[in-house]
Amino acid sequence: MTTSADDGADHYVVLQRKSRLFPAITVAAYRLSRLPIWRGRDAVDAAPVFDSMEDACMQTAFFCSEELNAALERLLEAARTWAEIVRTIQVNSRPGFGGVIAELFQEDEESGRRRLDRAITTFVTEARADLGIEGGWAPPHPSAAD
Repeated sequence: MTTSADDGADHYVVLQRKSRLFPAITVAAYRLSRLPIWRGRDAVDAAPVFDSMEDACMQTAFFCSEELNAALERLLEAARTWAEIVRTIQVNSRPGFGGVIAELFQEDEESGRRRLDRAITTFVTEARADLGIEGGWAPPHPSAAD
């Protein structure tokens, strides 16, 4: 076997890719968790944000360990559940004054957001560890539920 100046180049490429994908997933998941259900009287479609997050997760899974892929799967599941909650609310209710969620759905809405927030935090913690980034992490605008 011969060595070359490119030894470690594949590791560098993977590290670069992860360094782009991890924040992209985080941003999309965070955006999804903060997406309003209603904008005025109109339903807000969560599908494009979820789809971009899912695409980044699928690309990332190619480069990651089992543990990090498990965190990705939990994040995707929480995001998928959240998108289903949003759709259920939109199909089965109408926006209240100021976009207020119907009382019947408020508990589901709050628990869905909390679950997604926890999955984001878990993923970010594991992704930062994978990249060797020390220290804690908190989103720039943590939710009141945290």
